Amino acid sequence: MTDGISCPNDHGEMTLKRIDKETIFKGETLNYQYETYVCEACNVKIGTIEQAAAAQNAIADAYRAKVGLLTGEEIKRKRAENNWSQKVLAREAGVGIASIKRWENGTIQTKPMDQALKSAFKGTTIGNRYTGNRVAISISRIKLVLKALEREIGTTLLEPGDKLLFAAKYLWYTDMLSFKKLGRSITGSTYAALPYGPQLNNYNDLVELILEADEGEAEPLTDEEKNLIVRVAVTFPDERMVYDASHREEIWKSRSPGEIIPYTAAEELTEV
Repeated sequence: MTDGISCPNDHGEMTLKRIDKETIFKGETLNYQYETYVCEACNVKIGTIEQAAAAQNAIADAYRAKVGLLTGEEIKRKRAENNWSQKVLAREAGVGIASIKRWENGTIQTKPMDQALKSAFKGTTIGNRYTGNRVAISISRIKLVLKALEREIGTTLLEPGDKLLFAAKYLWYTDMLSFKKLGRSITGSTYAALPYGPQLNNYNDLVELILEADEGEAEPLTDEEKNLIVRVAVTFPDERMVYDASHREEIWKSRSPGEIIPYTAAEELTEV
């Protein structure tokens, strides 16, 4: 019996039961269980706020299990097996501790972030977290992406003598978003946290190379990559907007000057 929840149809106290249910979530048919209070007479069901939250977590875990992602309980169990705190797992996976907390409590991680977790538990690094699972930086692709961005926002992002003050922010968001959504950066660039925001690592050595590069020699952009470029351009139609947004990102603010920003931190982006 319950501890005081009564049927709204005056049938007396309700019974706490575990219910089997089927639902469709993100295109997948899922079976899960949840607890709720049930009236034995009229079968009306009433759940508490805590039970509703638990039901949502059950759906999330059923989905994760079906598509091959680690569930919240699996993350907790594997972390315990390694005798790791959430802080240690965050460090090993190259993500923020806030992400670990969310994933353990029902938020569904993306496939690239799931791979980062699995790699951490295996004691390996996910591809190359500093080039976004690319073998190396592609200068011609940087030129290709910048030209695509220029067409979308209607301004020139790279000129002789440029310090990449704005261009690097657009590239950073595009690459990080690509890693977050597609599991791979677009250009393979490495980014450092500098006083004026996220910047291409060793950018002084790259400006002339980018200006001289032939974007026609670059690996063509996929439709998914083109869509991400448009998304960044639409989000930041003005150069100052992308500059200011990058300075609000905790994954830049939390790092020391010159420290490399890993692609696995893309999960923590808040502005795009």
